[in-house]
Formats: sequence, C-alpha cells, structure tokens
Amino acid sequence: MFEIFLVLAMLVGLFFVALKFFVKQEDTKTYRYKAKGPILSAPQTAFYNALREAVGEHGLILTKVNLSNVVTPTQTANKKQWYIANNVIAKSYFDFVICDPRTLQPRVVIEYDDGQKLHQGKIERQKLIIQVCKSAELPLIGASVKMSYQVSKLRRLIGAHIDLIEPEKEVRFCKRCGSPMNIKTATQGNLKGRRFFTCSRQPLCQYTENYNVVFEDDPERP
Repeated sequence: MFEIFLVLAMLVGLFFVALKFFVKQEDTKTYRYKAKGPILSAPQTAFYNALREAVGEHGLILTKVNLSNVVTPTQTANKKQWYIANNVIAKSYFDFVICDPRTLQPRVVIEYDDGQKLHQGKIERQKLIIQVCKSAELPLIGASVKMSYQVSKLRRLIGAHIDLIEPEKEVRFCKRCGSPMNIKTATQGNLKGRRFFTCSRQPLCQYTENYNVVFEDDPERP
C-alpha cells in the first residue's frame, strides 16, 4: 500500500514539474503579429475630422480611451468592492474624449453612434458610459454619423462645455438694437463661471447671447 502511495506521489510531482516547464515555455514563446491598419473606420475617421474642425486649437481629441484612464472608483473601506468597480470600467472605453490642450484634463466625452443595430453588449456599454459620466460629472454628448457633415452643430454642442471663441478676435453687435456687446462671466447659478455676451446698453437693452453661439445665418445650421 505504501508503495502505491509513493508511486502516486511521484507521478503527481512529475505532473506539476512538467506543467511548470510547459507553462514557462509558453510564456517565453515569441508570437508574430501584424498591424491592423487604421485605428478608426472610415466613418469614424470622417467624424474625427469633423471634431477636429469644430474644436480647432481649443481642445485635444483622444479616441478609444479606456474608462479607467479617465475615471476611478471613489475610495471605499472595502478594497474588494473598489477592485470590482475598477474591473467593470477597465473593460470598456470612451469613443472620443476632448481634453484641455495644455493640461490634458478631460473636458467632454463623446459617444459615437455608427447607426448599426443595437445588440445587448452595445446597450450594456452605453448604459455603463452614461452612468459613469453622470457619477463623475463628465459632460457626455451623443453624436451620430450624420454629424460628420455638420461641423457647426458639433461646435454648438461642444461649445456648451468648452470655450471655442477667442475674446480678442470676437466682435459682436446686439441683434436687437445694433450696439456693441460686452463679454461677462456668470457669478452664480448652474452656469457659474461661463462667459456670455450682453448688450452694452444695459439696462436699456436686456439682450444676451451664449458665448459660443453659432449665428443663425450659418449655412450648415439644420
């Protein structure tokens, strides 16, 4: 009986030695790879170029950014829960992230809809992105493939979160009375810190205008 046990023990030992050897061989094996080509598809590239034109030098556009590079779970006493939450976001990505060109601080997240039929995986990913952006207070813009040809519309949407106008180059006149307009900054409310135009004849003329407004005579305006 002892001899049988000894033989079994030796066989088990040999098995683990062989397993360790083969695993090590597999880890050090050199695989061959090839480039996949463009990171974005043709429609995605067209949309990316429209984004570049809309943002100009006021933002840096990153694409296919892993969620865990932009957000992180809030600290919790339960480390296991933190790792679980982090693993959830580590498996997904943002289509496009517009960052401050100097600090690379994320400013706006853009989710691109390619028009393809929704499947369960895509639906779950979109739900996750909406929940993450809401929790992290990151502006989220949904964009369709049609916007690849609507630069002004993109500029209006993005302009709600990023200043796309240089004050020293922007001169406007009141559309109500024709007087020059002044740039002011909101000091309270939900728009605190945002800039806007006001008529220089206030309080006689109360006309105001969004700082990043696109004029109504824009030929691209839908």
